[in-house]
Amino acid sequence: MIKKHKNNFILISLFLCILVFIFLPINLCPPLLRYASIFSISDSSLNNNNSSKSNYTEKRATLSYDKIIGRDGLYHYRVLFWVPKEVTKFIPYADTGVITDVSFHGPIEKWSVEETNITNSNEKLVFIFVPKTFVYLYGKGFEKVIHLKYM
Repeated sequence: MIKKHKNNFILISLFLCILVFIFLPINLCPPLLRYASIFSISDSSLNNNNSSKSNYTEKRATLSYDKIIGRDGLYHYRVLFWVPKEVTKFIPYADTGVITDVSFHGPIEKWSVEETNITNSNEKLVFIFVPKTFVYLYGKGFEKVIHLKYM
């Protein structure tokens, strides 16, 4: 009887160790960012690799990305941008040569861009949902290769 319980204990311990090794990197990769800091603006020039008829400057929040816990209980990553309030069409893109089609999420052009209710004078905050697999495969600085064109 004791041997049976010992085998169950070993199996449960092994299962818990596997879970820890799977979820530990997810929780430790990017630091948990504070919500309050996304309200200030920093400018960066748009990548010239994509043609655009309009002249605009990409504006990111000071903390250009954050990590939130979704309804599924898992972390989700968002790259944050300020855009004019009247903008309705968003086209996410990445630097040339960056592979964004990972884990059946499709290329970056198919990633979700969402608007928030947060505004700053005549601008609104929007974000691109970034697949976790892309974040982990690209690593540190993943947010710097993701951009947003708007019209």
